[in-house]
Amino acid sequence: MARRARRRGRGTGTVAAVAAVGLMALSGPVTEVAATVTASRTALPAVPAPAAALPRPATVVAPPPAAPVAIPRVSVVDVPRPRPIEVRVRPGVPHGVVPDTDPPPSSCGGYGNPRQVPPGVVPGVASATVSWQADGRTEVRRYRVQAVSQQLAPGPQPEPPVLIAPQPADCVPVTVTFTGLTPGVPYVFWLEEEVPDTLGVPRWVQVGTSAPAVIR
Repeated sequence: MARRARRRGRGTGTVAAVAAVGLMALSGPVTEVAATVTASRTALPAVPAPAAALPRPATVVAPPPAAPVAIPRVSVVDVPRPRPIEVRVRPGVPHGVVPDTDPPPSSCGGYGNPRQVPPGVVPGVASATVSWQADGRTEVRRYRVQAVSQQLAPGPQPEPPVLIAPQPADCVPVTVTFTGLTPGVPYVFWLEEEVPDTLGVPRWVQVGTSAPAVIR
């Protein structure tokens, strides 16, 4: 207990002394207080800063250079050069002469295949005479002429009158005559030729029609 009392007495005396100094400083003039405070400061020893706190020189790291771009090989293109042109002339045609492309003249005139043969008509009393120039082709066997009425009848139309004429031996006109036609009615006459097809089968091919002719 005596030791504790001593310790407390020591601390109390120290505090009282500090308080007395403060009172003295406050009770004196301002200049003296400042002087006292200044004189009581003690300079601290310089402590070197740790090495880790000092700034280090910055190191600039340059990026690695880019790899060179592979340039594709350019294929060499051959420059076209003029070459000699070979011109072939059809055999049988001399140089510098225009070939003759006109067809040979027909034995009975005309160049159509089949040939167009418009027949002529002379109307009569309840009759009509039809004529045409014969076709000189050897494949023509005979002719067929139909008198087609241009007046429609009620119901199905009647079959037109038909006449057959043989092929003459020469280029001469061929004539047929229709009778029993209706007076006052116009008729159109169809002309057909009988010729063989590619298999040799005969067939009728129309080669011409006449203008309408009114029967008297």
